[in-house]
This record gives sequence, structure tokens and C-alpha cells, in this order.
Amino acid sequence: MVRSSGTPRAQRPRVSGRTQLRRALPAALLPLSLVLAACGSSVGGAEEAEGDDLKIGFIVPATGLASATGLAMQAGFELAVERINADGGVNGQDVTYEIQDDAGDPATTSQIARRYSQDNAVDMLFGTITGDTAAAVQPIADEAGMPFATAILGDPPVCSPYAWPFGESSRQLLAIQVANLMEDYGPRIAFVGSDYNFPRDYAEAAKELIEANGGELIAEEYSPLGTTDFESTIGRLSAAQPDAILAMVVGSDAVTFTLQGAQFGLLTPEMGYEGAPLDSDYFGAVSAVTTGREHVVRWADGLEDEDSQAFVEDYVEETGLQVPVSEVAANAYYAMLFIAGAINDSGAGTREEINEALAGFSFDSPLGEGTRFVDTEGGGHLFQADMLTATVTEDGYAVAEDHGVVDDVTVSCQ
Repeated sequence: MVRSSGTPRAQRPRVSGRTQLRRALPAALLPLSLVLAACGSSVGGAEEAEGDDLKIGFIVPATGLASATGLAMQAGFELAVERINADGGVNGQDVTYEIQDDAGDPATTSQIARRYSQDNAVDMLFGTITGDTAAAVQPIADEAGMPFATAILGDPPVCSPYAWPFGESSRQLLAIQVANLMEDYGPRIAFVGSDYNFPRDYAEAAKELIEANGGELIAEEYSPLGTTDFESTIGRLSAAQPDAILAMVVGSDAVTFTLQGAQFGLLTPEMGYEGAPLDSDYFGAVSAVTTGREHVVRWADGLEDEDSQAFVEDYVEETGLQVPVSEVAANAYYAMLFIAGAINDSGAGTREEINEALAGFSFDSPLGEGTRFVDTEGGGHLFQADMLTATVTEDGYAVAEDHGVVDDVTVSCQ
């Protein structure tokens, strides 16, 4: 079974009994019905809970603007479940799950979460990508007393004792991003983001940290999701004469902005550039602009850790995709190992018992020794794990510095 380990991070062995995972077509190339069938999910009405087995209701944007990131999360999640089950499962039984596509639409997300919450066999929820879809789930999870785990970066949109965000928080990222940009490029920072709640919250936290470090946020620009022409935005950013650009432009817009930023002379080698467009999800499309730059992450596929490299090999074999591997896939993978370890350690069986088990557990993994959750103001949780600075190379992401745990536990959830 997967349990916490006292083995040092760099020497932690691969868990024995891992299955040799089948080679498969990338999930994006399969009809959703086949994806669901392949992962053993079941779609049906409410069932009675049986024993202490673990069943998860998984919500993913398998279609829509965030589908690439969503499918990466799904692949990491499924690889973890295969490993857990090969090692004995949870409470001696296989982990099971059901997958539903919300297409990144909050109304659809709410409907899926509501159905899961009314199924007594489903013990917890996992997934979503964008902040608005996570926000749609949380009140339903709270009402049902149901743990809800996420793997994407950023602060949870809602403070809740049932929210378990395994991705890095805004300030865990920004504390290092701001320091790196100001040290390497200068104090004048401009921000550009997609126009929804998370980038605006991110900019607010960035402004506070920039000013605390003696810098200035000199410009803020926001564009609707699906923007294809950033020329005017780039013109205004250039006119502000920043030393660096901090970007939280997401989805296909991240690629468009980056390429047009280089085309129109904003993103020169002398201009600092950091944020979401440097994520591994966009590497293939933007590497000509981002190679050589530094990027703050929780995990990178260049991490020299045996267990991490085993995950990378399995991910490539399972999906047919090449490196670099999406960070959200690793977040989902190690989140599931953490969840399984917490339940096995405590013997939890009910929703409330699982929630309590997650709060009191620590776990050694490539993400750090003793990773755990701490409480935040407002009644939520924050995952404490190491943060890294990686250098974007022609082949992927090479870890340049391990910063350890960022102590700032401030979050913007309401």
C-alpha cells in the first residue's frame, strides 16, 4: 500500500509492484465515451456505499479551451490509481472512479458535482481546471460534507474545510517569481492576464509583493478568453517601458500572446518574462521564445528523483506524448498517492473520516519531505511542498534551484 515514508527525497525508491502500464493513444485523440470506458469508470445512478473502499468522482474539461491541461490531469490521476491498486489499493480494496467532462463550463460542473454528491458510493471529488468551475463545485461539496481535491495552481476560490488544493498557491509562486524578475531584470513589472477572477486575484497579490520588495506594478492589461489579436495590448505594455512582464494569460491565449509579443518586439531577450505561458503545457508552441528563461514550478520533469523519473516514463508510455510532462499531471499523480496514504494510515471510510485523515497526514514524495496541509485564515487549507526554479531548455525543464517550502500561507479565497 502507499504510505508515508521516512526515506530521504533523493533516495526514495520506486514503490514495488508497480504495473507496467499499457501504451495508449493520447486521450485527446479518443472519443470521450472510449476514454471513460478505458479507465473503468461507470456512469449511473446512486448506489449504497459498501465497506471502506474509495470511489472518486472525477471532473475534467476533456473538451473546450482547457482540454489539454484537463486531459494531462486525468492521465496523471489514472496513473496514480493504477499504481495504488497494484500496491494493494485503499483499505485493501481497489480505488474506483467515474469521469465526467464539464467542458470548462461552470453550469455543467455544478450538475456533475451535484450528481456525484447524491451518490452515496462516491466518497470524494477530484478535478476541475479553471477557478470558476472549482468555485461551482465547492458549495456542493460543502453541503454534502465531501472532500474536494484539485491539482491546478492558484488559490482555491472558496475557503472551505472540504477544499484540498494540491497545486501551488499564488503566493507560493509569486514570492519567488517577483524576487527572480526584480533581481534579474529590474523593479518595473507589468502584468497581463486573461479576464476572469483568478488572473485578477493573482495581479493583486503580485502588486503587494512587488511593492514590498521595492518595485512597482506599472501596468495591468486583461483580455477576454479566446483573444486572437494582442497587438493593442502589446502596444500599451511596451509604452509602459517595463523591465519584465508577469503573465497569467491561459489556454490557447498564452501561446498567441507569447508569439505576438515576440513578433511585435515586446518579448526580447532583455525583457523579463514569467508566468503561465512558460508552463510545460505550451512548451511545444512557445519554446522558441521561452528557451533559456527561468520558470517557478512545484515540479518539473527534469527533477532528478528516481520516483519522479519513473512517473515521467510511465506518463510518456501511457499517453504516447513526449516530454515535457505537464506539471498538473504530476500534481494529480502525487495528490492521489497522498490521498491513498492518508486513508490507509487512518483506515478512514466515510466522507468525514477521509476529510479528517487528509488534515492530519504528512507524506514524503518528490514534491518534498513531509508534504502536508496547513490551515489558512478563513477555514481553508494550503498544501506545503517544495518550490523550484527551473530553466526552460530545448529538451524540457531543468531544475536550477530548490527553494524548499515557501512560508507565506496567505490565500485569497473568500
